[in-house]
Amino acid sequence: MRGKIINARAIAVDVDGTLTQENGTILLEAIEALRRVRKKLNIRVVLASGNAYPVLMGLARYIGGVDLVIAENGGVVGIKNDMKIIGNPKIGLKARNIIKEKLGYILYESWQNNFRFVDFAFKLRRGYTWEEAVEKAEKIIKTSVPKAIAVFSGVAIHVKDKHVNKGAGLKVAAKMLNIKTEDFMAIGDSDVDVEMLREAGIGIAVANASPRAISHADIVTKQSGGKGFIEIINKLIKIKQTSNTTNN
Repeated sequence: MRGKIINARAIAVDVDGTLTQENGTILLEAIEALRRVRKKLNIRVVLASGNAYPVLMGLARYIGGVDLVIAENGGVVGIKNDMKIIGNPKIGLKARNIIKEKLGYILYESWQNNFRFVDFAFKLRRGYTWEEAVEKAEKIIKTSVPKAIAVFSGVAIHVKDKHVNKGAGLKVAAKMLNIKTEDFMAIGDSDVDVEMLREAGIGIAVANASPRAISHADIVTKQSGGKGFIEIINKLIKIKQTSNTTNN
C-alpha cells in the first residue's frame, strides 16, 4: 500500500463529507492541507463533487492551485471555459421531469438544477426519510427511464445518464492532465465516490464514509471528514518526503 501512495501524482477529492465538517462547512485546515501538498509535492489537484460546475469553479478559484474540477458526479469535467460534458443530457432531463411529476410530494429540486447539464439533484421534504425517497426514486427511474439512474450522495438524490459517474469523470480528467488514472489518489465518503475510488491507483475512504465506499477503499482513515482528509495528506507528504530523502 505504501508503494501505491508513493506513486501518487495527483489527488481527486470529493467535497461534501470529505473536506467538510459535520455541519457541512468546509474545514479550513483541510484547504490548507490541499494547498500544502500542492506546494510541497507539486501534486495535481482535482475537486470531484456532485455540485454544479459553477459551484465547484467558484470553490476552485478561492482555494487556488486546483487543476480541474469534476462536477455533477462526473457529468462535467474541466477548468474555466475548457469544459467537457459527459453522457447524454436528455436522459438526465427526462429523469428530472419524472421525479418532479411522480415524487414532487417527497422531493424538491435543488436550486443548482438551473445550472446543471447532466446530473439533476433533489432534496428531501420534511416528514419523509431518505430511505423512503431513495427506494421510490430508484424504482420510478428504473421503470420510466431505463437509461438513467437514481443515486443518493448522502446529501441529495441525483438522477442522470447511468453511464455517468465520477470514475468516468476521472478518466476524462486524467486525459486532460496527460496522466493515467492509476496516478491518482482518490478520496471520498459516499456511494457516488465508489467508481472514482475503484478507478484511481489508490482509493481512500474517510471514516464517516458509507459502507459501500469503505468496502471499495484501499485505505480508511481513522478520522472523519476534513480531519480524515488531513490525516491522509499528512501521510502522503511524509511518505513522499521520506522516499526522496532515502533516494538522495
